[in-house]
Amino acid sequence: MSKIQPGSGYGFNSGGFGFTLNTVDPFAAFNQEAFRTHPLQIFNLSYDAAGSAWTYQVIPGILNNVVPEILEDGVWIPLDRTTSGIPDWPISVVNFSATSPKNSYIYLRGGVDPTTKAFPSPVSSDQTARIISSATVLTDDDDYGYVLLCEITEGTGNTISFNQFITGSLWGDRIKLGTTTAKYYYARI
Repeated sequence: MSKIQPGSGYGFNSGGFGFTLNTVDPFAAFNQEAFRTHPLQIFNLSYDAAGSAWTYQVIPGILNNVVPEILEDGVWIPLDRTTSGIPDWPISVVNFSATSPKNSYIYLRGGVDPTTKAFPSPVSSDQTARIISSATVLTDDDDYGYVLLCEITEGTGNTISFNQFITGSLWGDRIKLGTTTAKYYYARI
């Protein structure tokens, strides 16, 4: 009877002519970096030659427990859409500035419900949480707060570069005092 037993991290073979230990990591070829994602991450940024436009998707996340919507083919769709029980995350178009360098800013926008003053509005409306692509830098006002998720710059020959700024779902707070412009504060959850 052999005193060598298989253990964690290696395999063991024994026969009449001796034994072997296999210490090669069976998952070494697995690229874990490709699967490191987080809520509200921009991904699948690609050029659609047929539509002559850049498109993108966003990993579902939340703002104050509200799943944002994104514009797909003129319709606002929740980020966490499923079809037949399988994730079917919407695809949206990147809006670039007309001047060079061509930039786009992808924001998470939350609006205040005019009736209940909830931020963002928990029902599907213009005041709910939405992911938008803008050709210009947007600033907060009394109606909407904006969080910059990603900045994209279009290069030559259908190339782009981008910087992701948010790495998780957010909890936001809107504070409005008197006639001053509302202030928005966010924390990652």
